[in-house]
Formats: sequence, C-alpha cells, structure tokens
Amino acid sequence: MLARAFRDNPLNRAVIGGSARRRVRANRAGVAAYLPIALERARVTTVRNGGALAGVLVATPPWRWPIPGPSLAGFVRLLFGQGFRVARRWGEVSRELRRHHPQGPYWYLATLGVEPERWGRGVGRVLLADFVAQADADAAPAYLETDRPELERYYASVGFDVRERIEVRGVPVLLMERSARSRAARA
Repeated sequence: MLARAFRDNPLNRAVIGGSARRRVRANRAGVAAYLPIALERARVTTVRNGGALAGVLVATPPWRWPIPGPSLAGFVRLLFGQGFRVARRWGEVSRELRRHHPQGPYWYLATLGVEPERWGRGVGRVLLADFVAQADADAAPAYLETDRPELERYYASVGFDVRERIEVRGVPVLLMERSARSRAARA
C-alpha cells in the first residue's frame, strides 16, 4: 500500500524515475527495509477499510529520531530491490533532509501514506488527527517534510507552519513545524 501511495510523489519521480511500475517495485523494496525497523522504534498507526489497509502513519516520538538504517542483510535486499543508483540517490535525499531537522525533542511525522483509491475520503485526516492528539498529549512540538506543496494547507489546518522551503534533487520540499501545545490549551 505504501509503495503505491508514494509512487507518483515528486521525490519518487526524481529519485527513481521510470515507469509507475518501476517506482512501485523500488518503493516495495524501500518499505520492506524501513517498516520492520520503524515498527521497533516508531509509532505506526493504520486505518483499515473492509479489512484492507487504507492508510499508514509512521512517527517517531521525541528523542527517537532518526530511525536507523536496515541491517546488512536488509541493505543488500534493498540494493537488489532498488538498484545501486536509486539507493544512493535516496541516501543523498536523506542526508540533505537530515541537515534541516530541528534539534531537541519533537514528534517527527516520517510517513503518512494513503491508498490512492482512498484519497480524499478522510483516511489521512484520521491518521493526522491521531498524530496531533499524541503530540498534544505529550505537549511536544512536531515536524514533517513534504514534497507535495499542495499539502501545505492540509497540514496548516492542524497547526503546522512552513519553517523553510528547500529544493532536494530539484524538487521543492516544505519543512513544517507545529509548536508544542497541550489538549487543555486547545480546548
């Protein structure tokens, strides 16, 4: 599902290129390397629709970022699944984004993906509301990056502000923060 959700994102197109099928195949290898580690270190929230996975949100709690890379065996599988050039490009993207991460304790929204057939039906909104509620319960700030500038208003609707606009591999990326607040302060 995540491989399909991100298939046409601008960074996917810039890093992987090629056909939609190629991007999904490379994304599957990336998800297979990333999710097992995320399940151990991050908070993974899902929404199902009729038993089928409709959306996934991966977020690291304060002081838990960055999620480490895969094991050696996982990295070898990733290289075979994505190819050396694609894996190298993703490494460059990761290093560039890492340079801009805030310091200190914050919730990091690493991944919010929705099955493309479910876009616009509130799946992402449910996942995002749960994430924001967790950050508020911890009275912690939150941070995210998006390579889809059209989502600026979407994230702003729950309190994220653009901290910085950068370009990564020629793709505009928004770096967004949400200040710490508590549930009591929002009420």
